[in-house]
Amino acid sequence: MELSLLLMTVFFAATLQAATGFGFGLIGVSILLVLLQSNSAVQIVIILTLAMSLVHWIKIRKIAPMDLVKKIMLGCALGYPIGIIIFSNFDLTALKISVALLIIAITTQNIIEMIKSRKGHETIPANMGRGSCFGVGTMSGVMASAMAMPGPVVVAYLTRSVLTKDQIRATVITCSTFSYIVALGLQASFVGIGADTFKTSMMLIPATFAGAFFGDYISKFINQELFKKITLFVLFGSGVNILLNI
Repeated sequence: MELSLLLMTVFFAATLQAATGFGFGLIGVSILLVLLQSNSAVQIVIILTLAMSLVHWIKIRKIAPMDLVKKIMLGCALGYPIGIIIFSNFDLTALKISVALLIIAITTQNIIEMIKSRKGHETIPANMGRGSCFGVGTMSGVMASAMAMPGPVVVAYLTRSVLTKDQIRATVITCSTFSYIVALGLQASFVGIGADTFKTSMMLIPATFAGAFFGDYISKFINQELFKKITLFVLFGSGVNILLNI
């Protein structure tokens, strides 16, 4: 029964990740923590998402605006070590609460901006300056190495930008791919990854790739407006879900 739930979880999470560029960590970590009752859930999600992201990154890397990616990744570089320190030494509850409230706040702001736009009001796009991108990247880096969730903060930020859904998806996947490489290295170096963790990850790889290919297929039928609605719904739900599972 537990194996069936694990397989269904990673399939659905991979489908969402492939279709929108994020979501695997949000679903995977929260459900795998309950099923496995171990922090190894974070490491398993990192391994699975890295494998999936590498495949997608090869296909969409040319779409991502690299200047923006570089600005975000500079912030990530600061966030990675902070995240691993939190994972290794501190209770994650405070981080979960902070992240959940941040995601809900940004998502609510995005929803308000979308409603204003529908009513004919002028909307203000997100500031894509170096400082803003650095701050977003730092939080993303912390979440990557502490919770295997580099994507939500970046997505919440980019949904208010003028980028197309494909550019947002490509940017998030590019940033997440590098984040998961670094996060896995930090986990292996400072925390350690057990043989059982690798064994479970390899067992879940087929379901992960099946979900990834399905998500990539359905992404072709998602237009810009639907993409934004899906991302805002998942973001808001994930923020609430994190709070409910503390």
